[in-house]
Amino acid sequence: MKDKNKKQKTDYRGAIKVVVRLIKDMKPIAGWLITAMVITLFSVILSIASPNLLGKITDRVYALVNDGVELNWTEFFREVGLLAVVYVGVAILGLLTTYIMNYSVTRHFTCRIRTEMSKKIEKIPVKTVDTTPNGEIISRMTNDVSIMGGSVHDIFGVIINGVIRLAVISVIIFFENWLLALAVVVFVPVSIILSGILASRSEKHFDEARKVNGQVYALCEENLTGFDTVKVFSLEERQNQRYNELITDDMQKVNKGYVVSGTVQPLVSFVNNFAYVAICLIGGYLAINKIVSAGELVAFIMYTKLFSGPLESIASGMSMMQSTIASSKRVYEYLDGEEMQENEHKENLPKPKGEVVFDDVYFSYVPEKPLIEGLSLTVKPGQKVAIVGPTGGGKTTIVNLLMRFYDPQKGKIYVDGEDISTLSRSQVRESFGMVLQDTVLFSGSVFANVAYGKPSATQEEVENAVKKAHVDTFINSLPDGYQTVISEDSANISGGQKQLLTIARAYLADRPILILDEATSNVDTRTELLIQQTMDTLMKGRTAFVIAHRLSTIENADVILVIDNGKIVEKGNHKELLEKRGLYYKIHSSQYANV
Repeated sequence: MKDKNKKQKTDYRGAIKVVVRLIKDMKPIAGWLITAMVITLFSVILSIASPNLLGKITDRVYALVNDGVELNWTEFFREVGLLAVVYVGVAILGLLTTYIMNYSVTRHFTCRIRTEMSKKIEKIPVKTVDTTPNGEIISRMTNDVSIMGGSVHDIFGVIINGVIRLAVISVIIFFENWLLALAVVVFVPVSIILSGILASRSEKHFDEARKVNGQVYALCEENLTGFDTVKVFSLEERQNQRYNELITDDMQKVNKGYVVSGTVQPLVSFVNNFAYVAICLIGGYLAINKIVSAGELVAFIMYTKLFSGPLESIASGMSMMQSTIASSKRVYEYLDGEEMQENEHKENLPKPKGEVVFDDVYFSYVPEKPLIEGLSLTVKPGQKVAIVGPTGGGKTTIVNLLMRFYDPQKGKIYVDGEDISTLSRSQVRESFGMVLQDTVLFSGSVFANVAYGKPSATQEEVENAVKKAHVDTFINSLPDGYQTVISEDSANISGGQKQLLTIARAYLADRPILILDEATSNVDTRTELLIQQTMDTLMKGRTAFVIAHRLSTIENADVILVIDNGKIVEKGNHKELLEKRGLYYKIHSSQYANV
């Protein structure tokens, strides 16, 4: 029981922190908020004039009917006209406040939060991206931020609006009749306590729902990216079943939250109805004894209606805020997440020559599972270094460390004598060109994709790189040539053509160190030979790291490193390693066993 109370207290404090942070994040739009509050104040002043006018009109009609007092039609129509003007004015001011809140404030607030999240993506560690489903991040940037945007309206458009109205009307009704005012105000604490209790109970349901919603987005993203695989294995039914399970779970949790929060306003209305009963009893007694007039009683009942309205709005706002708090927690959790530690640029670095040194490097993705242990290696400028070995042996990890996607737990990596941990990541990566087995093209023209690593490239430079990659014939056959637009999922070109374009991109970038991860795996044999010859020319004078699965592509490498369990178990050229009859020999023999 103590643990439960402690958890509730922690959740309560966490909710307060989130609300405080939300308010702080609204600081850039404070001017709009103040404007909305001023307009709201004018609206309140106008609205509280209506009961007074209505009371006077009622007294005139009452005097005419019961006492036979002649009606002053001029005064009567003047007061009716003023009442109409008040109602129209309140409506106009209400629309103006809504415009400011919904179109100006909420839009700017939401846009800024999404911009901050987009910038955060540039700073989060690669391991965070590797371990977090893309759909989960998308869910936070879209659905959760949209709900946060609605919180601006909830906090200021509903709660603050209600507080202003309550404060002003409370003063008015006490001036009108303190006894009747007490009958109204005595029920306020009851309403607020009920609202607070029920609203806090709904938060946990909304929090759970937001988490499930992230899983829904992640599953949708998986189904789209793995569309072909789902079709090949005829898993549509299973994926749909999983989706339905998540949606049902999400719906149930959301429903629980809304059922709890939805009871707030009816309960507050129920409590407020007792205020009406008290006013009728007390007001009736006062009217019978001629202490108040019929018009004054009508006016007070109208004030009570105005008083209960904002009270119900505050209760409604408090219940809606629980969903906002749940979403805000997820957004702030993302924004407050770990960031890559970045160094400042070192000025005037000499042009890289391509020397790379691993000095007693240790690294593991998971602390209890060591991967690379004590790796030491010196690569001279211009050497072609091939990295081979069993799957999971650490080949790609070496590239990840070189590019500072991850940093070693122990040891140093040097490029031209510079410890790369003392350089900014952008400085390190400016020395490298990469072609990966898993090709990535972006939505846009062929020209833009080739020039991605060198945005200032001219048409001539792009065409030259394309010719070196032997992709010029393919591009010239496209309907719009270099301006042909590649679809978002690159479905309008083949896998081999995608690979050729990424190779052309690497040619154009012209970096002193190259990393090639089985760069010719998706091209036919004839094109592979052409590209291999061109790469050999390109790699002259440049340091190259080639991760190889097909050993035929690295037989001419200066040095071949055989990596197993994060260690260099063999080192030498193709001929030397075959003569050793070790792991390299076994891999080579297995590939050529059926040739």
